[in-house]
Amino acid sequence: MRFGILGAITVWTDGGDVVPVPGAKVRAVLADLLLHAGRPVSADRLIDDVWGDDPPGNAAGTLSAKVSQLRRALDGAEPGAKALVVSPPPGYSLRVADGALDADRFADLTARSRATTDPAQKSRLLTEALDLWRGEALTEFADEEFARATVGKLTEQRVAAQEDLAFARLELHEHAALV
Repeated sequence: MRFGILGAITVWTDGGDVVPVPGAKVRAVLADLLLHAGRPVSADRLIDDVWGDDPPGNAAGTLSAKVSQLRRALDGAEPGAKALVVSPPPGYSLRVADGALDADRFADLTARSRATTDPAQKSRLLTEALDLWRGEALTEFADEEFARATVGKLTEQRVAAQEDLAFARLELHEHAALV
């Protein structure tokens, strides 16, 4: 499975089909887990991030139900994918394969662009990186406290990539494309 945070939270099967993730709270749990891809997030932190100052009565049980809904959505799209959401003490984590998160792919492409001196290669890598963006990072949760720092960082990286692409196109004398 592939995951996207460079726009609305999106999950794709290996075949490229979009996986519907039902409910804002389930998507918020997914977003929070994606921000910590591979690292455990405590149940208390997830509850605080997802419900803030208004947690449900049985917060741990409600969180467990939302995680179960996420597992069902993933497994319904690709059998066995529910195993991507694991429950190590004291909370939950999401196993994300290398290159399966669009933000990681973006970071890799922009790093490779900085490592080259060839403006054509730089332009190609940055164009590919910027094409990963589908809107504002974490669109649905951009104003939530748990996502705010990551959204700011990703937005700065996007602007830097756009500037680097403009300079690469200037070197290639692609003035019309810049205008």
